[in-house]
Amino acid sequence: MLRVENIHKSFGGLKVLQGISLEAQPGTITGIIGPNGAGKSTLFSAISGFLKPDAGSVMLDGERLDGLRPDLVAARGLVRTFQVPREFGDLTVLDNLRVAGSQMTDESILAALVFWRRTAQHEGEVTRRAEEMLQRLNLAAVADNQARALSGGQKKLLELGRTLMVNPRVLLIDEPFAGVAPALRDQLVAHLKGLRTAGICVLIIEHDIEAIMEISDRICVLVEGSILLEGTPAEVQRDPRVLSAYLGSAPA
Repeated sequence: MLRVENIHKSFGGLKVLQGISLEAQPGTITGIIGPNGAGKSTLFSAISGFLKPDAGSVMLDGERLDGLRPDLVAARGLVRTFQVPREFGDLTVLDNLRVAGSQMTDESILAALVFWRRTAQHEGEVTRRAEEMLQRLNLAAVADNQARALSGGQKKLLELGRTLMVNPRVLLIDEPFAGVAPALRDQLVAHLKGLRTAGICVLIIEHDIEAIMEISDRICVLVEGSILLEGTPAEVQRDPRVLSAYLGSAPA
């Protein structure tokens, strides 16, 4: 279980996060919504180690993660994506996935040379998993293309695949539907729902209200660095405070 308790973060005199607390269980999807400047991406950065909170704690299955470097947080099973995908543009789509999978090993260069058979077996397994991921994400047809040549939606799929290659227990996804064509949006919705079935704890920041209401078990509404409301999608849509602060009117 992911437990975030009383997280604070300021930049100079600007208080961006003011005592955020939430819990998320394995096999659930929690949507994080709120107006621009509410602190959503800052919250993700504080949880995933890209920013150190000024106060508060981040716990994953009883282990404290706040204060650890992002790579150490990821090694413990908590991984995030970004609003703008950060693919290796000059590498092929397949190699982007292979690089992500290879990061799971902690072998040194010397160990790789001495135990070359084991290293070869590991690389073969990574390649097999990467090829399976390409099939799963409907990217097999562009496996040998440079990642920079992908469409916006395909890059979002690749970003998701790269995070899944490290076998996360918790996945923080930042605006997966931004700039995505409708056909690929539907694919992303299906893949994200599948993460619930796989037992992954998922938190998603998204401005596409229709999509986030469709896929989320719980919704957390942030306004000015504080949680305004947490509840089911139906509860959030009915609450007049949310309609006033963010939605403007009830979504269809």
